[in-house]
Amino acid sequence: MNTTFRWMLLGGCAAVLITPQAFAQDTAGAESQSAETTSAEGFGEILVTARRRAESLQDVPVAVSVVSSATLENNLATDLTKVAELAPQVIIGRQTVGTGAVIGIRGISSTATDPGLDQSVAVAIDNVVLSRGRIVTTAMFDLAQVEVLEGPQALFFGKNSPAGVISVTSANPTSTLEGYIRAGYEFTADERYLEGAISGPITDTLTARFALRASDQEGWMRNVADPVQLPGRPGVFAAGANNGRRQPAGQNYAGRLTLRWEPSDDFDATLKVLASYEDINTSTGYAESFCAGGQTVPTALGAPLPSGDCKKDRIKSEGGLPPQFAVNYPNGNNGVPRFKTDAVLASLNMNKKLGEVTLTSTTGYYKQDFTDNRNGDFTPYALIWAGQEENYELFTQELRLTSDFEDPLNFMVGAYFEDSSRFFGNYPDLFHAGLNVAAQNYTTVETLANADNRSWSVFGQLSWKIIPTVELSGGARYSNDRKRQDIVNDTVGVSTLPFRPAGSVLTSRFTDDNISPEVTLSWKPSPGQLIYGAYKSGYKSGAISTAALLLASATPENVQVGSETAEGFEVGYKGDLFNGRLRMNVTAYTYRFDDLQLGTFDPTTVSFRIQNAAAARTKGVSGSASLLVTDDFTLRANAGYNRARYINFADAQCYPGQTLAAGCVGGRQNLSGERLVRAPEFVFNVGADYSMPLGGWKADLSADATRSSSYDTSADNAPGGIQDAYWRLNASVHLSPEDERFRLSVIGRNLTNSYYLVSTSGRPAGTTNEFIGVFNRPREVVVQAEYRF
Repeated sequence: MNTTFRWMLLGGCAAVLITPQAFAQDTAGAESQSAETTSAEGFGEILVTARRRAESLQDVPVAVSVVSSATLENNLATDLTKVAELAPQVIIGRQTVGTGAVIGIRGISSTATDPGLDQSVAVAIDNVVLSRGRIVTTAMFDLAQVEVLEGPQALFFGKNSPAGVISVTSANPTSTLEGYIRAGYEFTADERYLEGAISGPITDTLTARFALRASDQEGWMRNVADPVQLPGRPGVFAAGANNGRRQPAGQNYAGRLTLRWEPSDDFDATLKVLASYEDINTSTGYAESFCAGGQTVPTALGAPLPSGDCKKDRIKSEGGLPPQFAVNYPNGNNGVPRFKTDAVLASLNMNKKLGEVTLTSTTGYYKQDFTDNRNGDFTPYALIWAGQEENYELFTQELRLTSDFEDPLNFMVGAYFEDSSRFFGNYPDLFHAGLNVAAQNYTTVETLANADNRSWSVFGQLSWKIIPTVELSGGARYSNDRKRQDIVNDTVGVSTLPFRPAGSVLTSRFTDDNISPEVTLSWKPSPGQLIYGAYKSGYKSGAISTAALLLASATPENVQVGSETAEGFEVGYKGDLFNGRLRMNVTAYTYRFDDLQLGTFDPTTVSFRIQNAAAARTKGVSGSASLLVTDDFTLRANAGYNRARYINFADAQCYPGQTLAAGCVGGRQNLSGERLVRAPEFVFNVGADYSMPLGGWKADLSADATRSSSYDTSADNAPGGIQDAYWRLNASVHLSPEDERFRLSVIGRNLTNSYYLVSTSGRPAGTTNEFIGVFNRPREVVVQAEYRF
């Protein structure tokens, strides 16, 4: 037994305390989906689909955490960024550029700064697997549950995932007529929302469910910018906070239609169509600039700013584009910042039983468009204006054949196909240098990119019950990826930067294939007990950069990053003790990641640079415990230790202002041995649920306190990117009559008002001590009323 594996086993034994299973309480009457009930005999069963078949959470040999519909509601988890706060070692945050989000599990995430890259963590919504970060703009509502699968996932979700999968399952139709309507008001952002669903049968074989959500908010960030004359430009004034004094302000609408057809006992088909729309007054509403290194006054091009501050205090000073420069600007909105996006996601799942074998077909379609124009330098002068647009379209098809024999041997085989296309337009104005004669506007350059991706894979797994209590399963996925991108500077304006000539198309092609094996051995020593060990691997295809600025130095080769791979081991224990009143889960793991795809800010070109980090390793232990003290009182706790470090990253880009004494040699620094981005070493949570009668009514109380240790948020390890340790407290009180048809709630999220960083990069036109930070949403307090029928 090698040292690493011995360490894992010892760590697993030592950590039999706790993991982050947020246990389900109900699923609003939805059928054919996961639920957990409690009784005098203990916790009930939670069904998960971590291996794309319905299995008990306590029987599946996979590190998976479940967030129930009740837990989502108790914690105001209405988007993926807030869902992530309910799962261990998961961090999700919006981003102002690139892919639109960072999504990380156990400290593994891909850069969000380049729209050409996919995420290392996949998001599956109703079995359609997505790797684009902008899915975070979609409202999460009327859900059955969320499953977080940690570590490489090669066999069961989409084409592959080296870091994990977040699987979201919406509520299914019911066999009887039922529904709900819910309305609430949140005080910090002055947010109003309305949500509802109606579900029931249409015919004896067809059921339907329709759900919708609408919200409108004023925002929690304050913009104090007033109109100000641009330095050295008499008569030219930046427009001040011309999109409103509060950010992000705007509307979000979403609706989902579900149809389920079951004409016979051996066939079913479920169609789900989700439409989502968001229109807010800026994409930077989740970000603000701040200073580090003792600097107290923000600057632009060396001069102090007339307004704003250096603090992380939700106060910013961002001006609008001067009217002179807004004329004829692509998607310019007359120089007023605005972010608008709409998306459609459809899934068709069909199952046909062929005796003891089931054939499953999953067809997916996803289309998302957005336009964005915003202040790119985060100052009242609006010296840099960023205009972007994207049209993305994805089609997926999977066929899967799964056996359910009584014999010791069972199998699963299948094939997956994915085809996507993406148009991206980038229209920056860098310092208003002059008129772009060809475009007849003040863009510095207009860059257009058309990218196509085609992937296919075949996969299979064989499971063998050596004896009734011991199972050995092994499988692999072969993947083939082909990518092509044509990118061109459609027009080039006035600039000192060496741009590629207008009309000169840069065509880059990328091809790769991979085999990702997986082996798991599990043992059930007694009913309600599971011990397992697994070898897993994962893969994410390389990418072609859609650079913000297409420079003359770009070649078909140097705009690419290589594929990302992972492999390693994990062991786990799952058990229900004391007649099922104590539920415990623990996992210990170690994984090596090669060629992680990262991005850093380059102040010389005022853009982001992507590269591969040679090697990294994560190893740790996580565990959870839930105790049913009485039928009405539950305690829970979870904890995780995760050590995530670069093994070999000798050519990392230096952070702006880094000196030779601080390790910068020739513009490069050695980050070998340093911790990964967004990788806190310790995270723990304690919580409780309690239900009590109140004279014909009842009160349901819930509270959760979470502590995270410090972590880095900047890929170049800039000192300003350190996020200190923090606490986060959520609590809720629900009052309802015994039949629970009506419910009045007060819900608090992040009551400690912890304002923590998700990502950090250098601020253009500022000093080396000035940064742009993307933050979480601060405190929310909601009053909510709900009626069910």
